[in-house]
Amino acid sequence: MSLTYVHIYNTLTYETSSGACLSKFSDYIDSLKDENSLFAKEELKTLILSARNDASEFVRLQAVNIEHWTNMLAAGRLTPAGYTRLVEKMDVFTELENIKLDAASQASAKRLADGVQKHILNGLCKLISA
Repeated sequence: MSLTYVHIYNTLTYETSSGACLSKFSDYIDSLKDENSLFAKEELKTLILSARNDASEFVRLQAVNIEHWTNMLAAGRLTPAGYTRLVEKMDVFTELENIKLDAASQASAKRLADGVQKHILNGLCKLISA
C-alpha cells in the first residue's frame, strides 16, 4: 500500500495496486438509489477511472481525493454537507491550478473539473442531500 499526502486538503489518501479504493467507490456509487435520474453513475465511474490513469499527477491525485472522500461518505465518516464542501473546494482549486499546467494536463484538468461539476456537484451531491 502506498501513501500519498495531498497538501492542499491535508488529506491522506491510500491506494493499493489492486484498485481496492476504486472498487469501494464503484460499489458505493452503484448502491445509491436514484429514482429521479439525478446523475449518471457509469459516467462518473468512467470519469474517475480515466482521471486515475491520466498522465498528469495533479489530475490523478484529484481523482484519488474524490474516491477517498466518497469512501468516507459511504462509511459515515463524512457528512453529505462536508463532502459537498470538499468537492466544491477541489473544483475551484482545479480551475486555479489549471493555469500552471502544460497544455495536455490543462485539457485533462478541465475534463475533470467539468465532470466534477456535472456528475458530482449537480448530480451526486443533490442526490445525497435529498
